[in-house]
Amino acid sequence: MDTQELPDDELIAQAREWRQRALRGEKDARGMAHELEREARRRFGTPKSDAPQPLPEVRPLGVLPQAPLRRWQPW
Repeated sequence: MDTQELPDDELIAQAREWRQRALRGEKDARGMAHELEREARRRFGTPKSDAPQPLPEVRPLGVLPQAPLRRWQPW
């Protein structure tokens, strides 16, 4: 199968199908799934969800905002 000749939607469908076959343990399916996924990455780039996310701001514990202390009222 020539992966470069496949239309985009067929490439994605084939990659998904072969990955499922590989996960079920079918012999030699892993190589074909890898080849199809590599072609999909070449065409579309890597998924945005894998992009590194910015870390939240890090501050020392003494600087963290604290809720106001509740005062005991005798009445």
